[in-house]
Amino acid sequence: MKCPHCQSEQGVKNGRDYHQDGKAIQNYLWKGCGKRFNERTGTAMSRLRTPASIVSYALKMRTEGMGIRASGRVLEKSHTSIMRWEQKLANHAEQWSPEAPAGGEVTIEGDEIYTRVGENLPPSESKGWTVIFIERNSRSWIEAKAGQKNTELFAKATKTAWTWGKASQYIRWFSDGERRYAQQLWQMASVYLKSTEVSREYGHRKVWRYGLEVAIKIKGSQGNRRVEWVKPEHPYTAISDKSEVHANHNEANNSALRSRCSAYRRRQNLYSKNTEGLQRTVTVQRLVHNWVRPHAGLGKNKTPAMAIGLYHRPLSMLELL
Repeated sequence: MKCPHCQSEQGVKNGRDYHQDGKAIQNYLWKGCGKRFNERTGTAMSRLRTPASIVSYALKMRTEGMGIRASGRVLEKSHTSIMRWEQKLANHAEQWSPEAPAGGEVTIEGDEIYTRVGENLPPSESKGWTVIFIERNSRSWIEAKAGQKNTELFAKATKTAWTWGKASQYIRWFSDGERRYAQQLWQMASVYLKSTEVSREYGHRKVWRYGLEVAIKIKGSQGNRRVEWVKPEHPYTAISDKSEVHANHNEANNSALRSRCSAYRRRQNLYSKNTEGLQRTVTVQRLVHNWVRPHAGLGKNKTPAMAIGLYHRPLSMLELL
């Protein structure tokens, strides 16, 4: 075990603290820097005296669709405490979000989901939009960024998704009709070909990076749909069949999110108090989706983290904390 302050390994045990459930929490003293901490330091349970089992039950209720006040009534805890526990886990999302394994092949789907936030405003003015990226084959939930549906929101979400997958050798980037995914990605993933790499007939010097194809499925009127590849592709990149261009898995994930996240339900006039609360809730949902909850489409008792090769078994909520 390393010291979180000086990274040395010269530490000694320094007594125990006993929490409400009687569980002993080991304390440590580090000789190098003189700092003291315990086995919860650096985790979502840091500085909490509430039993980990109670926090775990609260987050399980929330990720299965219970409202925050209902969860508080069941556990006889304040709803503000549950909000604080959610935020502490959401603050550790980065350490539970490793990049895709290098050298492989990934299919990234982008889509948006909407709910009300605060006032009842028109969708174009509301801050209740969430841009979601998932990886098709493993069902890994890459990013969920909440806010107003503008260029800044698409830029932030697209940057995270691209950072996650750019080490892969082959990347398919598909969405349903929204061009701002490709517009933002073009700034990060385009390259200039050398004059010797392109023929006069091809006519494009600035293209997507080798191995990357970007396409959208446009939902036309009267059920007429068409597929369009956005921006010129690299001349040596294979192009998928049109039937492969869709965001169906992302849309299915959005449907599940509506049933498992109370902020996205359509049963009340006010769905989420503010954008920060919506972001906190959906981030916790993403972590549980990737690491804790097995996905039926992947096989028996298999999570997205297992499917992409990050771990060998599902984690429990306690391990996530």
